[in-house]
Amino acid sequence: MKKRRKRTNADLPAKGRMRDLADQLWSRAVRDAWNNSCAVCGYGKVEAHHLIPRQHEATRYELANGIALCSRHHQFDAEISPHQNAAGWLRWLESHHPNLHGWYTADPRPLFHGQKTPAYYVEVIQKLREEVDDSEKILGKKFSEYLDGIDTRKPI
Repeated sequence: MKKRRKRTNADLPAKGRMRDLADQLWSRAVRDAWNNSCAVCGYGKVEAHHLIPRQHEATRYELANGIALCSRHHQFDAEISPHQNAAGWLRWLESHHPNLHGWYTADPRPLFHGQKTPAYYVEVIQKLREEVDDSEKILGKKFSEYLDGIDTRKPI
């Protein structure tokens, strides 16, 4: 049975769908920022990895919170995969990307004080779509046209 999501209005997708779209745009923007190459080995088929887990809403959509990794280095390499060996991953990150390591280890981490409303996701999507050349492929024509025509000064 297909999950039905409650729509905010006729022009906006449901809030859960907008979160999914924001996640897809973030992933695409991170992979593009890394030239679609693994940060470890340079392989060309990559996944976007959150340095700070995406459950932390304050940094979920920060491009600095992402790195492109091939599936081997993302999930399977016993020496440096962030999902297999956190200590090995941090040592590798510190030696190869000290700026990212510094950003990741900065204290205190930002906290999320807002609400995950449709307006919040529209704002996140607007910011991320500036980083992705063909965002309409992800968002769809109707939603892209809606975003192009909204007045950000008016509440959604």
